[in-house]
Amino acid sequence: MLFDAINTNVQIAGQLFLNGEIVIYPTDTIYGIGVDATNSSSISLLNQFKKRETPLSIIVGSVDMLKEYAHVDENILLEIKKLLPGGFTLLLNNNNNSNLSKKITLNTGKIGIRIPKSKFIVDVVNFIGRPIVTTSINYHRQNPINNINTIVEKFNKFHIFRNNNIIESKGSTILDFTMDEIKLIRQGDEIFK
Repeated sequence: MLFDAINTNVQIAGQLFLNGEIVIYPTDTIYGIGVDATNSSSISLLNQFKKRETPLSIIVGSVDMLKEYAHVDENILLEIKKLLPGGFTLLLNNNNNSNLSKKITLNTGKIGIRIPKSKFIVDVVNFIGRPIVTTSINYHRQNPINNINTIVEKFNKFHIFRNNNIIESKGSTILDFTMDEIKLIRQGDEIFK
């Protein structure tokens, strides 16, 4: 089903996540596809769609929610507050929150976390009170699809929330905060200074 990514549809999207559905949604970079990050069965279905099983990133609704899932000291927290919300995915030390599915981190000790500058999906996460998985819309080793018309044409079996923004995007910039120095893992739209 196709919906507009507007405030009046936040509860609809939230209920779909809570019901274990796979949902496509806009972010400040590329469109994401995801599920409730606490639902292992839904994550398995998402992995089947992606044709791979690798660690997954999550979207949280605030820095306070981020602290529920990652170990962050005061210095790291200061850096995080400069970067988020925004087009970054931060790899942080996982704190093994028991609510999160083990399929997210796959025992790597790390967790990828985003707070996009995207009011709709952040509102959805805050409405359900738990993180969601965020990954690009593509099959393993293929380029992400960010054209909403193509997404609707190819993936209409999923619930799609669209906006009218056309964003040319390389995706989020991935930074690893788990070492002594912050390491750039992937250069996306945002420049890390």
